[in-house]
Amino acid sequence: MPGRRGPVLLWLVVLLGPAVLKLFLLRADQVFETHTMALEWIASGEFRHYYLGSWDHAFQMPVHTAILAIFRLAGLGLTAMLVFQVLCGTLTALLIQRTAANILRGSRHADRVAWDTALLTGLSPFLAYYQVRMVHPFAWDMLLATALLHASFTADPARRVSLVALFALAGLAVLDRPTLGVFLLPFVLRHGRSLLRWDRLALNALLLLLLFGPVGSWVLRNHAATGRYQLTSVTDQMIWMGLQEETEGSGHLADGTDYRILLSPPECERILRMDAAERSAFFKAKWEAEVREEPGLWWRMLGIKLRNFWLFRSHPGLGHGAEMGWAMAVYKMYAVLLFVLLLVQVAVFRHRSLMAIFLAVAALSLLQCAFYFETRHRLLAEPMLLLVGIATIAMGVERLRRGTVAGG
Repeated sequence: MPGRRGPVLLWLVVLLGPAVLKLFLLRADQVFETHTMALEWIASGEFRHYYLGSWDHAFQMPVHTAILAIFRLAGLGLTAMLVFQVLCGTLTALLIQRTAANILRGSRHADRVAWDTALLTGLSPFLAYYQVRMVHPFAWDMLLATALLHASFTADPARRVSLVALFALAGLAVLDRPTLGVFLLPFVLRHGRSLLRWDRLALNALLLLLLFGPVGSWVLRNHAATGRYQLTSVTDQMIWMGLQEETEGSGHLADGTDYRILLSPPECERILRMDAAERSAFFKAKWEAEVREEPGLWWRMLGIKLRNFWLFRSHPGLGHGAEMGWAMAVYKMYAVLLFVLLLVQVAVFRHRSLMAIFLAVAALSLLQCAFYFETRHRLLAEPMLLLVGIATIAMGVERLRRGTVAGG
């Protein structure tokens, strides 16, 4: 067993090292809608976003906007928000380390896999980009996803406090981003039967309230503000975006052109005169007409988006010009290698807990790709995929060693 100084040094190198490095790279090149909405919320007292020529009161889910509003009300600016994102990334590395140590407990490679996963999570340039170069919900979303996964493995059905904490966290995650609910799946797979016992009806009702109460309250709020029961006002727009072959189901073309270039000039003018409800109806009519005209379009685009989720897109993304070609090449090689490792885990080793992680991320891919897909939607689960990949390498090395010893 390592001495006391060993683990302390590991914590400093693996967790604080990447965090300190990121602090030297902070620069808010971009801010996104949640920041704009936070400023508007403070200024007017209304939760809304000015989008395509009209005020939209249900443009996004509320959690990240509320966090940024707290920062602004405390007198903190963009740099503090970036530091918060670095903190989110560091806590994510810590949680994935603890998750790995827990689910691999008892194996010879548990510590090595746990620390390697944490280090790569902290140093990943693909994850760091969203922490140090823009004010964006990504780092917070990734932290919530990893926290929920960790809690799904550690929650004990025999302890009510543990269950309440798990489902309260899940409720917050779903309110933040509904697709994050998939990371409750490992708990359901392991303990689902315990939730169906008749002698726990009152507790189960409380758990369901914790899980669906926050997002249900948000839907009711949206109905009061807009007259419609909806999570966001742009759902139909996202579905239409996800059906566009020219964008590979994302928000822009390969040359960086916005998806709206696919609309005719009269349509572009029309949507600027619509309110949020009219715009939603407009995009719903468009995607329904396109699916009727080409019945296989939805499934073909789902396949393209799933390919892009598990591997890579053919172009680097919005705001990433030709100078980012090297990063795209590195990401492609990395994504292919990691995908091969995932396949090996599924086909060969089938570790129960690692398979539960894989199934949760697979559920995320299906839910997200039913709408539209950007690479950041996959990256929020990257620490989990790194854990599966690194554990697969360790299992393969251990099997080779056993084979060599037996053969020798």
